Amino acid sequence: MDVPHFLSITEQVAAYLRAELVRGRWSGTMPGMNSLAPELEVSTKTVEAALRLLEKEGLLVAQGAGRRRKIMLPEELSKLPGLRVAILCYEQSDQSLDYLVDCKNKLAAAGHPVFYASSNLTEIKMDVRRLAHMVKKTETDAWVVVAGTSEVLQWFMQQKIPAFALYGRRHQLKIAAIGPDSVPALIEATRRLIDLGHQRIVFLDSLFNISEPGITGSAFLDELSAAG
Repeated sequence: MDVPHFLSITEQVAAYLRAELVRGRWSGTMPGMNSLAPELEVSTKTVEAALRLLEKEGLLVAQGAGRRRKIMLPEELSKLPGLRVAILCYEQSDQSLDYLVDCKNKLAAAGHPVFYASSNLTEIKMDVRRLAHMVKKTETDAWVVVAGTSEVLQWFMQQKIPAFALYGRRHQLKIAAIGPDSVPALIEATRRLIDLGHQRIVFLDSLFNISEPGITGSAFLDELSAAG
C-alpha cells in the first residue's frame, strides 16, 4: 500500500505557480513575492520559498536583488499546457479525505491546475439537469467524478469533455474509472453478522436502490436470501 505524500504549503504554491507558468499566464519575467502573496493568501516568505523551488527546477532565473526573475520554460513544457481539472465530490466533506487530497496534490504537482466544483452531487441531488447547468458554467478541461450514480456517469459519457469516475456506479459503463472491489468485504461482513445471530441487517448506502441494487447491493441481498 502506497503511503500518501502530502505536499507542504510551499510545494503547493510552487505547484500552482508552475501550472500557471506552463499555461502561459506570465511571460518574460515572473511577478515578485509582494504581488503574489496577497493573491495566494500566503506569506511572502512562503512565496519566496516556492519561487526558489522553481529556480532549482530551471523554470526561473534570478537576476539580482530587487529584479524580477526571468522565465525560462523548456520548449517541451511551453508546448504542453496543463489541463484544468475539476473534481466533483459526492459531498462537501470529501474534500478532506486523504486519498482525494493526495490525488489533488499529485495532479497539481504534475502541472495541472486543480479545483473543486462549485457544487457537489449531494447538493444537486444527482439531478442531471442541475448537473448540466453547473458543468456549463464551469471552465475546465476534464472532470473527476467522485461516487457518481450510473445516471450521472452516463451523462458525462455523452459529453465531449473527458471525465474519470472515482468509485460510484461505474461497473459495466465504458468510462475511465477506478475503485475498490467492495463485494467480497460486504459478503464476509454480512455472513459474520448472520453467524452471530442477527435477524435484521440494514445496508445504509445512498446509492442503493432496491429495484436496481447494482453489483454491491445484489451481493448483499443474495446473502440475506441464502440465509433465509
